[in-house]
Amino acid sequence: MRTYTKGIPLAEGRPSRVRCMSPAEVDLHAPGQPPQEAELVRRLEVALAGLPDAERTAVISAVAFAGGSVGAAMELGIEVGDADAVTRSGLQLLRAALADLDAEGLPVG
Repeated sequence: MRTYTKGIPLAEGRPSRVRCMSPAEVDLHAPGQPPQEAELVRRLEVALAGLPDAERTAVISAVAFAGGSVGAAMELGIEVGDADAVTRSGLQLLRAALADLDAEGLPVG
């Protein structure tokens, strides 16, 4: 008998069961993101897309993937100190692109 990674037995030759949900049950669940959070995510994606390649790679490696300067250095193939500088530059560019929003993603002012 095969097992999943945590030792849970997997029934061989048996397909997984699909469980249907009624539309009423689906409607009971809240939407994934509040509208302002969805807009903030959209704005962040646009700002990231506008970054130069090195800065975008550094920011995503260091911050989004929590690799820090070492992760950014590994992704970019440069020294850690240089990767730290590129990451800081990318973060400054992101802050500038989102300067018209407050900490909760709402327009300032």
